[in-house]
Amino acid sequence: MKIKRVRVKDVGPQSENHMIQHQVDQLLLEQGEYLPLEFLLGEGRLIYADYEAWRNGGLDTLAEALFGDPEHIQQQLIQAEDYLQRRGWQAETISYPAWGDTVARPLCFSANRTLNLCFHRRYHKPQDQPQMDLFTDSPATSLVNDITRALINRNGAEARRQLENLYDTAPDYARLGELERLVEAAENLDTPVTDTAAELKTLQESLTPLAETLLGKDSRNLLIPQWRRLSSALHDHPYQATHPELHRSYTASQAMDWEAVRQAVEQHNQWQAEPLLLLRHARACEQLHLQSEALLSWCNLCWQFPEQCDALESSNDHPLRRHWITFQELEPELPTSAFPAWLYIAGNPGLTRQLPEPGNNPSACPASYDTLRQLQNPDQTNDNIALRARLKQQAPTLFHYFLDNIGSPS
Repeated sequence: MKIKRVRVKDVGPQSENHMIQHQVDQLLLEQGEYLPLEFLLGEGRLIYADYEAWRNGGLDTLAEALFGDPEHIQQQLIQAEDYLQRRGWQAETISYPAWGDTVARPLCFSANRTLNLCFHRRYHKPQDQPQMDLFTDSPATSLVNDITRALINRNGAEARRQLENLYDTAPDYARLGELERLVEAAENLDTPVTDTAAELKTLQESLTPLAETLLGKDSRNLLIPQWRRLSSALHDHPYQATHPELHRSYTASQAMDWEAVRQAVEQHNQWQAEPLLLLRHARACEQLHLQSEALLSWCNLCWQFPEQCDALESSNDHPLRRHWITFQELEPELPTSAFPAWLYIAGNPGLTRQLPEPGNNPSACPASYDTLRQLQNPDQTNDNIALRARLKQQAPTLFHYFLDNIGSPS
């Protein structure tokens, strides 16, 4: 299913600038550098499959696959750069060659020169050394760099050729066996998976940490095809709560294939009664900009599994995440199950218009949610005084916040 590109709703300038700084800080904390590619992926502006298509020559420019207004995205990237420059981080020009292209010609991100230049700049601390200084003391530095570069560029044949040269040049090289394992993984993508549980264990406990050590953030170029291969093997495998990671909804999320995650979750008959499936569904729908579907899963998580709702702190929906943080700081406190109802009080039209109707899951939905929804719906002709009396009886603390934010009855 092809996901329609939609315009992402803008937020206020000050709020957005704070959001951009927060996202940049997260990238610096997790990766030690800033790359516009990582920012766009993290913000849900870009689907990794489209990035792969671009690197494989399937798109003229990557900008044509972005979610949202290119001018707005350009402004976000410029704001990120301004913030990094104020912090004294150093810019470096980078390029993205087409995978499988022996000439290694750089690809164009956008026909817009300013946007194209923004995408091709990374920022690092002035004292940072090149990515491969892990190997600078090795006599086989050049060969090791060639192997890792070939793996990053998904050129398995070249990686094997350079690995054989390393065997001949430095057979006692300390990481030779580890490089061999990565090259073998790249070569075995077309082989069938015979034991899904063993394959999952190898990916989690061996291949992923090894690739992250030797390839850094670019390990994704090697690992995502491995996760996709395992996802294909798990296509018809039923979800089991006792083995929640042995399911396509998990492996597809590791491959950043969010549409596959959504489909895998919804194929399970009782998915709305499984907290992990609800969480995976919410995250996938956020990445796909399906806000109403994501909110329904978040609401069901709050109503049925409140102990799992700390995950809202990492929601990709920035307004929702901010409201969750505010909700957590309320005094007097409200139970987690009241968060969806409280969103009506918080007064964010973009969210309240997308909140689900109680009929979607009446057994889980608190009665106070339905009452507050009727109170906040201007199309209803209900007796507001009677509804307020009902809300006060159902949820006194929630009613207190309703009065503070909506106004006391006359």
